[in-house]
Amino acid sequence: MKQRSAHAVLWLHTLAMGIAGLLFFLLPKQSATLWPWTLPPLGARFMGSLFLAGAACSLACMRTRDSAGSFVLVLLAVGDLLIATTGLLGIREIGLTPTSALFFAFFGVFALLLVLAAPAMKQHGSSAARAPVARALRWFFFVHLLVVLPVGVSMFFLPGWAQPLWPWRMTPINVRLIGSFFLGAAFISLWALRQSNAESVRAVLSMYAVFATMATVASVMHFALFDPARPATWAFFALYCFVAIGSALFLLRLSRSS
Repeated sequence: MKQRSAHAVLWLHTLAMGIAGLLFFLLPKQSATLWPWTLPPLGARFMGSLFLAGAACSLACMRTRDSAGSFVLVLLAVGDLLIATTGLLGIREIGLTPTSALFFAFFGVFALLLVLAAPAMKQHGSSAARAPVARALRWFFFVHLLVVLPVGVSMFFLPGWAQPLWPWRMTPINVRLIGSFFLGAAFISLWALRQSNAESVRAVLSMYAVFATMATVASVMHFALFDPARPATWAFFALYCFVAIGSALFLLRLSRSS
């Protein structure tokens, strides 16, 4: 795929994810009717937060000039496939309907397009060394990985077991859906830890900042679903505030140094 075509793919991804994100976040009940299984309002707003984060990530990828940073597109594709796999594992529950077919086509096509666009964006970037990844930023990704990996594995592969540990009640398929977010984030943070150039992780920080901020706002809007007496509630908010504030500060620092 040529560079111009790759840019077209990223613009398409940004627009599609941005529109979907706004719809799911602002109109969760109406947008949930487009989902192949029952998605409660908070779950729909979480999905909207993820769509908006994907849009921010692909937009940031078009600005980066580091060749390694293009691999983030492959990681985005992995995230799309994890969400599609959630539907596949629950196919008996959701059935084969026009809505489920659209769901699989949406995530499958974008996963393929992102993988095809990544090599062209890598050629577009420069391999010249820039600011190294600061030690504090490495610790940020390391702490994030330590938390999201076990949570993602348990929620994605053992949703029934993980449900009582989650701050609010969800059906097993929605537990697995949120688990796919965490599992995808684990792959991303693991990759980010291996980077030597701070420019490589700009798109990752953009994605984390948008998702964690919007997901925190959504959780505050639906705080009635949480039990303030449970430690899991405050551990949840602590993690999301840590990611939202930390990624935003590191992104601001990176922008200033550039």
